[in-house]
Formats: sequence, C-alpha cells, structure tokens
Amino acid sequence: MIHSDRRGASVHAPDMEDSPLTTDADHVGGGGRAIPRDLTPEAAAHLTAAGGYPCISVLMPTTPAARMAIADRERLEGLLLDAERRLDDQPLGDRERLMYELRRQARIAQDSSTQNALALFVSHSVSRAWTLPVAVHQKVVVESTFATRDLLRALHRTPPHLVLRVDEFGARVYWVAARVTLLDTIERLPVGSARLVASPNLERPYPESGLGLGAEREADDRSDLLARIDPWMAGLRAERPAPLVLAGDAVLVNELRSSARWLHRLAGAVVGPTANKPDQLFTATALCLEDYLHRRGQQTLETLREAAVNDPEQVVAGLDQCWTAVASRTPGTLVVEQGYVHPRPPGEGGGPVSHDLIDDLIEHAIQAGNLIAFVDDAQLHEFGGIALLRSR
Repeated sequence: MIHSDRRGASVHAPDMEDSPLTTDADHVGGGGRAIPRDLTPEAAAHLTAAGGYPCISVLMPTTPAARMAIADRERLEGLLLDAERRLDDQPLGDRERLMYELRRQARIAQDSSTQNALALFVSHSVSRAWTLPVAVHQKVVVESTFATRDLLRALHRTPPHLVLRVDEFGARVYWVAARVTLLDTIERLPVGSARLVASPNLERPYPESGLGLGAEREADDRSDLLARIDPWMAGLRAERPAPLVLAGDAVLVNELRSSARWLHRLAGAVVGPTANKPDQLFTATALCLEDYLHRRGQQTLETLREAAVNDPEQVVAGLDQCWTAVASRTPGTLVVEQGYVHPRPPGEGGGPVSHDLIDDLIEHAIQAGNLIAFVDDAQLHEFGGIALLRSR
C-alpha cells in the first residue's frame, strides 16, 4: 500500500547548471549523468502535488539493458515528436524551453541503463526521470497534472523496507529505499569478550581448562545476541514501521520468528546461500516484498467484500462515488484495479480533458491521506473497478 502524510516532500536538487529550468532532476554519478532508479514516496508525492499546465509525462516500456536498446531509442524519439506536437498551443519560447529540457532528459536516458520502463516528467518547474521495474503502456500526456499511476505501481511493488540480517558474527539492519543503507550493527559477542573453542582432539572436556564448552558457549552467545537484538529492533521498528524482511542464518531467523514481538508487517525471510551474497540478498528481499504486498492486497479485497455484505455503509463503490468521498476527505483505503483507465474526453461532464480520471483520483486520494491498494484486473468488477473501504 502507499501512503502520503500530506506534509509535502523534500526533493533532492543536484546541479542543473546546464538546464534552462529550475528543477529537481537527475543524479550525478560515476563522472556522468544517468537516469536514476531511486524512486521514493517523497518524490512521487512531489509530482502528485505539482501542477499547472502544461505538465508533460512520457512513459514507455524498455528492454532491460546496460544501455538503452536501439529500438527503444527510436521509440523514444517518436514520443518526443508527439509531445512537441501536443505543445502547439504554447508560446514559441515556452515550447522551446520545455522541449529542450525534455530532450535533455531523453539524451541522458538513451545513454543510461534501462529496466522495464522509462518515465520522463517535465513542466515549467519540474524535471524528473526514472527507470522503472514495472511494465507500462506507452503514452504521452500533456495536461495540468502529471501521469503518476505507474510511479505509484512501482512504489507499491517494492516500497521502502527494513532488512535484518543475522549470522554467527552478529546482526546488521539495512534500510532499503532509494538505495541500501546500513543503519546499525550488533556484534555477536560484546566487545572484549573471549570466545572459547574446543579442541577437535579432545574427546571430553577438562572442566578446569574451560575447553570443550564450545556448544554451551555457542548457545549462550546466541541467546545473548538475540537478547540484545530484541530491544534494539523494538526501538527501531517504532521509528520505522515499514515492512520487514529477516535474512541470514536459518536457526537464528527461526528463533527470532518464534520469539520476537516486533514482527508486525513481516514480509518474509531469506536464508541459505542467497542471504550471504549482497547482490542476491536484496533481489530476494524485493521478491519477498512483492509477494507480501500481493497478499496484503488480497486481504484488503477480502475485507472489502465482507464489508459489502455485512456493513455496506463502510464501502463506497464506483468512480463518481469515490470522487465524492475523497473530495470530502473520507478516511480509508482506495482499492483500484491495476489496469482500470477512465479518460475524460472534451465536453464530458464539464471538466477539463483528462487522459485518466483514475490516475487523477489516486493523486487526490494520496493528498487527502488515504491508503492505496492495487489489485488484479476484474477483481473489483462488482464495485465498478474501484472502491473506497472506509476506516472504522
């Protein structure tokens, strides 16, 4: 699920001296620019709140590669021409300025690595770009707001989360968001403690020597480690109530799962060889998050259906009714089919043209403080593709 706390976003603004816009845009690394992958809830919230015609959104599927594939480069050029045509109503100077920035972002994207999709966003005050891990439909949108649905889907797939890795050496906790950050560590033994190791040649221990007590000391060390992890993680979970993945030694992970009291929002566990290789570990934890969020979405769907039968007043169904509820700041969870799109053509309903009213509604819901849950297509058929489950 995705949530905004309505306090706005603090958006990073690295150097943009060669850009004609005052923007938020791209990261610099390795001596050159590259389209970032570090989409954060704050950045998405910033785009959601940004507005004012024209907001240009360019989204397209891409083939994962170290550098954008030739076919994708050609497709992107075609989308840029489409965007330029859609800006015909703009004064010449404004149109040139916007297209300069859009093409600048496109040039960076063409020289960058790609995932499953590319998203470019440009207006008079904003210039952002991301590669995304989710598939998107190709589109160019020029409206008074940005087309942010695919960003929200990407965040919903792998939101910021904690990874606690435990092994014979101790515990490490990571914050996985825009990048992986080591938050803290706990050593297996307190500093200054000595570990006694039994000699493999001794069939039985000599009590006075202290040798041969390896198994007992090993158990004591493990108990000591778990005892020190407990208050440490309890405090951290109070500060960061995000989804959690456990990883590392299977015995220690199982002991934590059976005894810890701070396992709310536990997404899963990664044990075995994968947990010992950082490049594989965080790929595996991302899969845990994806599976966890799918389960949460299904749980929300079940709760919605139960409420529709047992407490109909708790459910708001259909696009128009959900718009009214969100506009009146009704607290709850907006449940949306991932592929549900409802454009508003010119002249319909007296409102402005919109490429997707569902996208607009999601943005308003986030600004109003609602949770967002995506479910598979056709699962909300009886609710008209979208519903709001009121908070109790």
